[in-house]
Amino acid sequence: MKKFLNNIEVYLGTICSIAMVVILFMQVVSRYIFNNAFSWSEELAIILFILSTYFGATAAIRTKQHLRLEIITDKLSPKGKLIMEIVNNAFFALFNIIILTGVVPMVQRLRENGTTTAVTHIPKWSIYIFLPILFILMIIRLIQVSINNIKQIKEINMQKINV
Repeated sequence: MKKFLNNIEVYLGTICSIAMVVILFMQVVSRYIFNNAFSWSEELAIILFILSTYFGATAAIRTKQHLRLEIITDKLSPKGKLIMEIVNNAFFALFNIIILTGVVPMVQRLRENGTTTAVTHIPKWSIYIFLPILFILMIIRLIQVSINNIKQIKEINMQKINV
């Protein structure tokens, strides 16, 4: 169960990606073989693509594979790299909090207005609700990575004391 929860965003992102590929494959087959296109496939594929991107971004934080410039940090000591990563994570978490302050009211307005997607008529708030959830999950992952970095810094300090 712990392994599942640690990798939940990977599993959900994979499901979204596979579903998107299957839907697009069905669309191509129906269009070119049966001369009949599904009107809903493109809209659903876009939604799944966006969700898989955000799930992937969250997973990249946990595995330290997100985009970053390493020009400065490559010249630092291991302890310095960890400290810079903690600072970077703090700024990234702050950015996510700022985005949350805009996304949450938007989702509330979509729910109150009853806005739906053009073709599938899915309530837009039910799609956009994933954004605040994923931004919160990103913040949690940033905190987890920073706590691990602090533990590594303490280990480095203990090694220096023992030497």
